[in-house]
Amino acid sequence: MSLLRKWLLFLLLSVLAFPACTVHSGESTIQCEADLPGHRVGTLSGTVYEIQLVERQDMELFVYSSLPDGIDALRKGRVDAIIYDEFAFSPSELRRLGIRIAFCIETPFTTSFAFKKGDSTLVKAYNTFFQELKASGEFKRMTDFWVYSEEVSPEDYPVIESFSEGAPLRFANTETQPPLAFFANGQWQGLEIDLCRRFAAYLHRPLEISLIDTPSRLLHLQMGKADMIGGSIFYTDERSRQVDFGEPFYWVRPACYVREEPAEGAQPTLWMRAKNSARQNLLVESRWRMVLDGLLTTLVITFWSIALGSLLGLLLCWMGLNRRRRLRAFVDLYDSFMDGVPKLVLLLIMFYVVLAGNGWSGLTVAIAAFSLNFASAAGRVFRVSVQAVPPGQWEAGLAIGLNPVQTFLNIVWPQAVNLGLPHYRSECIALLKDTSIVGFIAIMDVTRAGDLLRSRSFDSVLPLLMVTAVYFLLAWLISIGIKLLSYIFRNK
Repeated sequence: MSLLRKWLLFLLLSVLAFPACTVHSGESTIQCEADLPGHRVGTLSGTVYEIQLVERQDMELFVYSSLPDGIDALRKGRVDAIIYDEFAFSPSELRRLGIRIAFCIETPFTTSFAFKKGDSTLVKAYNTFFQELKASGEFKRMTDFWVYSEEVSPEDYPVIESFSEGAPLRFANTETQPPLAFFANGQWQGLEIDLCRRFAAYLHRPLEISLIDTPSRLLHLQMGKADMIGGSIFYTDERSRQVDFGEPFYWVRPACYVREEPAEGAQPTLWMRAKNSARQNLLVESRWRMVLDGLLTTLVITFWSIALGSLLGLLLCWMGLNRRRRLRAFVDLYDSFMDGVPKLVLLLIMFYVVLAGNGWSGLTVAIAAFSLNFASAAGRVFRVSVQAVPPGQWEAGLAIGLNPVQTFLNIVWPQAVNLGLPHYRSECIALLKDTSIVGFIAIMDVTRAGDLLRSRSFDSVLPLLMVTAVYFLLAWLISIGIKLLSYIFRNK
């Protein structure tokens, strides 16, 4: 299929996908907690709400991995209600999404920062800092701005002093939603971020912020990858046995979100929905920057992993073709290990175990992990390609007076490269797609950028289509590059 036909098919599927964004009409009948039995109720995994709701047998529970997935299910009528934090949305966001709060459960949960168990020095420093912040009245001004304002304009907030020298205060964030922590205009904002910036300034240390998935946040802290973690972490006795909590700074009531009856009037056309979606995902808060930054990160990981993995693959190819049995046995064992271990598991082992204490950044660890994995695939392609060259080519080179090295470099290797490039191209494209898992170690690649877009716009279609288009274009460029390389070798 030609490239033009592929693009036409992609655009057709994109257009057909937009009607799926249509919000389910009709107002919910849920008005209080007593109305929940018999309904389909959703919540987020890893939260206190899931722990409480999973024991109830009088409702059908749906657990989602992210808030955008849950809100999308609510708007499309797959669930009747979503249980989440009371201040998760501003009034304007509620109107835009077509949802409302039906009721709030009056028992609040306290939210705190979590620190590594036994790190009493940092916990005491934070508690002292927070007490001073409350005593001065500054913390009240902070909560009034971030939590209770009708519209938050981060650019109007005072700039917090930052430091560039010293050991960074590493904050691992799991929240991507106002008012606690969200990404806007190219930087992190929110109440938790504001507290972290002030605490880092209090310690005269630079602040380093990373985004980590909720299931990985405890491991991230215990393995020393972060000094403190946040993201609406509720205090519970069970959690206090694993981490140390600082002073609570935020109280949240569980809220039940339901669909709002749409206002009377003409419904937006398909073109208007597409236009509003593009504006919300790319232009508001300059969110296109996240996509660009994620794209650059994906390109860096892919390029260096292919380059370093190919060099290591050449070494494995030589070892696999060597007459020494031990070298061949090592290559077989290496290939078996890389084939048997999932790439995500390899990435996590490299990040949290093998390279945990050497100070390498997540980006460097990702390149190292993917290079090692790609070396196995590349080495196998090189080895099979060399073996596919007819033995007569070796004999012909030696017959005309070339030594073995000259015969390999001038006769055998060009033919082997030409034979192996199609398989090598497939491995390069597979590596590109595999880089989508780097978000598990707090790297902002293009896939994670798409997730952040969804968390801010609550649009499930356009961010996914953009990520799909990016990977499609990158794979196409890799394919073109390999074909060009194949043409060069054929005409050499």
